[in-house]
Amino acid sequence: MLRILHLILFIPYYFLMLLQSNWTIAKTILSPQFNFDPPGIVAVNIDLKSNTGILTLVNLITMTPGTLSIDLSDDKSKLYVHAMHVKNRESFVSEIKALENRLKKFLK
Repeated sequence: MLRILHLILFIPYYFLMLLQSNWTIAKTILSPQFNFDPPGIVAVNIDLKSNTGILTLVNLITMTPGTLSIDLSDDKSKLYVHAMHVKNRESFVSEIKALENRLKKFLK
């Protein structure tokens, strides 16, 4: 029952992430200056070990505008993510970890 509650709470959280990402990408595209934070590839240490959990995380990251999951290390401990806007690598990693932690609550 608690897992269902976490899933229900996850849906608006992810929807808000999508809205924020769409807004950021729209501002970048529509801006006449076209100056934005540098893109980058970031390695994120992940705790998920199940194939279902990793696949879900990868798909959620890729469905979010401006980000793309690129590769997974052989030992499944690092996920490489390309992002259009990487102001601060630590804050980007913490956003991905927050997404992963919310996933872990209902994908146990």
